[in-house]
Amino acid sequence: MLFLDDVPLTCSPDEWAICARPVNGDGGAQCLLRDLLAAETGERQLLLTYVQLDRAYDYAYRYGNGGFQDRFRVLVKAALRAGWTPR
Repeated sequence: MLFLDDVPLTCSPDEWAICARPVNGDGGAQCLLRDLLAAETGERQLLLTYVQLDRAYDYAYRYGNGGFQDRFRVLVKAALRAGWTPR
């Protein structure tokens, strides 16, 4: 993974509405979501590393259900459309 290119992904307006909701708190999921959203390169476009996407995948599918998991699932779905594959 060291030499893999970053993954450019684009969210639909509906997906972005889910991801861009306010992030409250300072836990691991909140910090990761803030980092992911800070990688915005254009309107609803993000440039994420494989490491970030692997972490997002873990939060999306390995920690049960909830609001933050839904946001990570949206980002993972957009990354899959962009050609990324989970480890």
